Amino acid sequence: MIRVMIVDDHVVVREGLKQLLGLEDDIDVIAEASNGFECLDLLEKISPDLIFMDVRMPGISGIEATRLVCDKYPHVKVIMLTIYEDDKYVTEALKAGAKGYILKKVNRDELIKVIHHVMEGRAFLDPAVTTTIVNRFKRHEVPFEPEEKAQLTHRELEVLKGMVAGHTDRKIAECLFISEHTVRTHIKSLYRKLGVSSKSRAVAKAMHDKIIITDD
Repeated sequence: MIRVMIVDDHVVVREGLKQLLGLEDDIDVIAEASNGFECLDLLEKISPDLIFMDVRMPGISGIEATRLVCDKYPHVKVIMLTIYEDDKYVTEALKAGAKGYILKKVNRDELIKVIHHVMEGRAFLDPAVTTTIVNRFKRHEVPFEPEEKAQLTHRELEVLKGMVAGHTDRKIAECLFISEHTVRTHIKSLYRKLGVSSKSRAVAKAMHDKIIITDD
């Protein structure tokens, strides 16, 4: 039985995907999450074999969540399921550790094939995005960014999300049930990893690099 978690901020998408996968005898949807933070919290309690992850969600991006999942739970395979065909998202997802990248317009039969394909240890890219990447290479354009993104911990991301939301150190501490001193320690670490020296620059960097995705 292949145990699956669905991570998407749209309820309709989660329910629709759950119904499709529920028709298969060897696939069991054991959990749903509406964002990356919720996904990481659930992984402390359950152990899926495969995660369907959206690319853009409020909070941390699906790509950043994928990196954290793959770093901490290397046995869990992640497939990006998204509407975005941009090759930048594809290459970032692959660098983060995703084993597959498919578009939401995929049909049911193909979706099931992708699941088994990835569970057999192989990677899968939607033909639409594969063509886009190949065309960029043909034009001698390298889709990878020259600089690596900051490698942040789960807690640092939670603090950074609070900063992006405009919360004070005290408010962040209350929300995360930690001390203000611990919050400031995380902020210092964020400054170092992001290469900035102020909260405003840290927030700007988080938004520019799509580490944090806002609701709008």
